[in-house]
Amino acid sequence: MKQLSRLFIAVLFTAIALTSCKKSSDNSPAGTTMTFKANGTAVTYNACVAVSASVNDVNQTLITGTNLTNGKPGAASMEVNITHDLATLKAGQSYSVTTAPKDGLILFYFINDSDVFTTQPAHPIGTVTITEVTSSTIKGTFSGQLFSEDDFTGDHVLYTIAGGSFTAKRSN
Repeated sequence: MKQLSRLFIAVLFTAIALTSCKKSSDNSPAGTTMTFKANGTAVTYNACVAVSASVNDVNQTLITGTNLTNGKPGAASMEVNITHDLATLKAGQSYSVTTAPKDGLILFYFINDSDVFTTQPAHPIGTVTITEVTSSTIKGTFSGQLFSEDDFTGDHVLYTIAGGSFTAKRSN
């Protein structure tokens, strides 16, 4: 199931990035980026998209940053998953990691093809703030603490994400 979710996210992001971006030297959607510090180390992605998804009739916004090279996404990515409809996001809205999914947040950090780290409801530390919404982009900031995906009790923080920001191409 984990592999299926990762594969779905990668395929979805690739399809959107390849069909919705202008050609440029690195084939990334024009003007989109995601940056943050993971345990104090700067991470920058040259492409970022925001897509709408629905899981069990719950609307979600997936904001994903990755590095595109010749139109292909790399193995590493960061996903900001907000339990809120993309169509109704507004500047000034903030979301936090919570113990309940309504209007909540989950951060996923894929450092390669097989290792993923995520926020955990048992240790709910993480926020995202939407700073600007236009018909074509969404901008915001984020931070949080990430754990191994099977550390459901949130006992061992493995990554502290700080100073995160994104400018995502909006795909409706």
